[in-house]
Amino acid sequence: MQLNPFMSPIAKFIRSNTGPMSEYTLLKHLNFSDDDLKLPSESSGDLALFRKHFLVMNALYQLQPIFHDEGYYLVISALKIEIIPHTVSGATDNIQQDLIQQTADDKIKAYYLDWNEFTQSDPKSVEQLLNSFWQRYYAADEEQSAFSILGLKTDAEWPLIRSTYQKLAAIHHPDKGGDSETFISIREAYEQLACLKRID
Repeated sequence: MQLNPFMSPIAKFIRSNTGPMSEYTLLKHLNFSDDDLKLPSESSGDLALFRKHFLVMNALYQLQPIFHDEGYYLVISALKIEIIPHTVSGATDNIQQDLIQQTADDKIKAYYLDWNEFTQSDPKSVEQLLNSFWQRYYAADEEQSAFSILGLKTDAEWPLIRSTYQKLAAIHHPDKGGDSETFISIREAYEQLACLKRID
């Protein structure tokens, strides 16, 4: 595994700060040179930002076992980076939840520990990553909106979604004196959830 030059400054910064911090805080603290980022001659700001992000996450994942050997958990996410002593008596539910979530993110860890992801990144691949992120973001936003239109919680099961839709459609159908715009929004919400859940 290639040694990341930002491991030492990141470890020092984490040790000198008490409490959680964000990835953005780390990015502001570090000085990245063109040599560190190894940018191609034709590159975008998105590629530079991606490579900074990658270097930080790679360093954090390489530091995780080192902190573990020193008696600390290193919690890693874009919004929260924190070291927690193993000896914390009665670890809070939040700490335990963070650690459980991290264990579930082994694919993310493997991604950031693979230097090929850094060296092979280019403006096109970063643009594809960003587009993929925004597609997932908008899909989640549309799903939440669809649940809201139907008056349901986001954890509603498909049978409840279908029965709620049928009741609302019967009430708001224009042929039964309902408002056509309301009916259309209910129908679109139902279709959106059916599509997201791949159900006809």
